Amino acid sequence: MLLIARAPVRISFGGGGTDLPAYYMQFGGAVLSTAINRYIYTFISRGASDALQIISSDFRVFYRHTPGAPFVPEGELGLAKAVLREFPDVDGLDVFIASQIPPGTGLGGSGAVAVSMITALSAWHGRNMSKQDIAEMACDIGINKLRLPSGKQDEYGAAMGGLNLIEFTKDGTTVNPVQTPPGTLETLQQRLMLFYTGKSRDSVKILTSQSNASRQQDPSTLERMHRIKALGADMLEVLQRGQLDEFADLLHQSWLQKRGVTSDITNNQIDLAYETARKQGALAGKITGAGGGGFLMIYCHVDHQPAVTAALQAQGLARMDFRFDFDGASVLLNQGELVGR
Repeated sequence: MLLIARAPVRISFGGGGTDLPAYYMQFGGAVLSTAINRYIYTFISRGASDALQIISSDFRVFYRHTPGAPFVPEGELGLAKAVLREFPDVDGLDVFIASQIPPGTGLGGSGAVAVSMITALSAWHGRNMSKQDIAEMACDIGINKLRLPSGKQDEYGAAMGGLNLIEFTKDGTTVNPVQTPPGTLETLQQRLMLFYTGKSRDSVKILTSQSNASRQQDPSTLERMHRIKALGADMLEVLQRGQLDEFADLLHQSWLQKRGVTSDITNNQIDLAYETARKQGALAGKITGAGGGGFLMIYCHVDHQPAVTAALQAQGLARMDFRFDFDGASVLLNQGELVGR
């Protein structure tokens, strides 16, 4: 008996940080993002005993839990344990988690881990959950159960797939698929590049700082956050008209706003790489996720991409090819219905 599920990671264009509860509960938030075809996979099978076993290839960690023993969601597998606690009858399962991206690289991997696991476990138990249900459970685990300084965009992006404007309010979350003229999405995909900086980062410090500033209504931070949200709305409008170079200009403006929110969002390596890409013909870009490392996203016309790629690779960055994902969280293999019962 084997079940395999996966959830995509995401790249965000505008509105990042407005999905934090400290911001959207006061002002409402909105993030423009797309899922990409790099995935977090969850494999579930029956084990050889009644012990629960969790294996993570990314963290190179193995955990074994015997029935009746304390089950505390902490350590590198803390998120995985917290997800498993939401489901009954997990004794005797082998759960294997694998990712197509390094952890801590700003593509929403943690949110996708939770979504991938929930998708797999709900199918294993024959539990009918919508993609919105899956996203909300993942958000509840991260924000309320684990008290992480995280937002909601990663979980919703992973669950829903596609290019969306995701709106966050105190009353709920709304996912609005972006409608564009024919050929616009294909051209946008061709003009976007991702470069791995070689450095992972812990987003907790950055997100905690942003959350505290929003909660305390720090004027400087709030002004930037409001501007970032407004630029995201402007990006949506030009995308809907198919005006991609105007989109790039707004992306550049948004990065200039974001890098000033806290001092940890950028560093000398990121700034040098960004300026190098612009000198070689790129129009815009941003660091993915909370910042501080991970992937640098670049918007560049195809004819300038070889020069940009060569220049950034000379600085030690590595290009990762990708395409948009429109499936969202899904079960790839389920050998037998209700195999967990």
